[in-house]
Amino acid sequence: MQGASRLGAEMLALNVSCMPRQYSPVWKSPLPGWKEMLDQASLGVASAGLPPIFFRADDIGAPSRAFEALCRLFRYYQAPLGMAVIPAWLSEARQRKLFQAAPVDEQLWSWHQHGWRHINRQKSGEKSEFGSDRSPESQHEDILQGMVKMERVFGKNLVRVFAPPWHHFSTSTLKTLQQLNFRGFSTTDPLPIGVRCRHRMQCLPIRLDLHTRQERNPAADFALLIDQFSSLSKAKGPTGILINHQRMTPFAFQFLDRMIYNLKHVAKTQFCSFKEILNISDEKQAGARLR
Repeated sequence: MQGASRLGAEMLALNVSCMPRQYSPVWKSPLPGWKEMLDQASLGVASAGLPPIFFRADDIGAPSRAFEALCRLFRYYQAPLGMAVIPAWLSEARQRKLFQAAPVDEQLWSWHQHGWRHINRQKSGEKSEFGSDRSPESQHEDILQGMVKMERVFGKNLVRVFAPPWHHFSTSTLKTLQQLNFRGFSTTDPLPIGVRCRHRMQCLPIRLDLHTRQERNPAADFALLIDQFSSLSKAKGPTGILINHQRMTPFAFQFLDRMIYNLKHVAKTQFCSFKEILNISDEKQAGARLR
C-alpha cells in the first residue's frame, strides 16, 4: 500500500511487554498473512464504497500507556474518536492524567457517558447495567448521577450520547434518556426507526467490535474479523467501529494502525465525530419540519 506512512510501534511507545491481563486470543501475536488479508479487504471496501465511519473507545476513566498510545494514534491520523467515559471511575487525579493525553477541549474527542459504574445488575442472562432487572427509578438515579458528574467534568465539551455497558438496556433506559434530554444512543443493536422517533434520539450503531471478541481460535476469528470489516460497505448511514484499549496488545495496535491508514488513504473514507452525526440529524429533522 502506497501513500503516507503509518505510525508504527516506535511512535506508539509499545513493545511486547505491554500485554494486558485480558485480551481476545486473536490479538496474542501477529498471524501469518494478516497484512495481506487486511489490505485485500481494504481494496474491496474501497471499490464497493463505505458509509461515513466513526470510532468509539469504551471504558474510559483510568489512564494507562494503552490510553496514551490510542490518543497518539488517532491524533496522528486526525481521526475523531468517541470517548465512552465511565463517570464513577473519574477521580480528580485520573482526570488530570486523562487530559494530559487527550486535552478535554481538543476537537478530536467526543466525550460521552458509558453507564454509571459499569457493574452488572442482571441476576441472570446477559450482563447489563441497565437491564430489565432494574426498576425505572434506580435506572434514572444512576443515569442522572452519571450525567451530572459528566457535565461537571467535561462542561461544554460533553456530547449527550449514552452508551450502555455491554450494549444491553431496557425500555426504562430509553425513557430515562428522553427525560434527561440525551440526543443520541450508541449500541451494537440499532434502535428500530419507530423507537428512535418516539424517543427523539439519534442511533449511533456499532457494526464492528475489535477487542471484546469471544472466538477461541485465532485464525478462525481473524477470518471472521476480516469478513465483518468487509461487510461495513453494506451498512447505511454512519457506521461504528468499537475499540477497547484495555484489551489491546501490541498486535492489536499494529492492526488498528494499518486499518485506519487503509480506510483513510486507500478507501478514502469519511471519518465523522459524534458531534457531526448529531448535527446532521438535527438538520434533517429541521428540514423535515419545514416541508
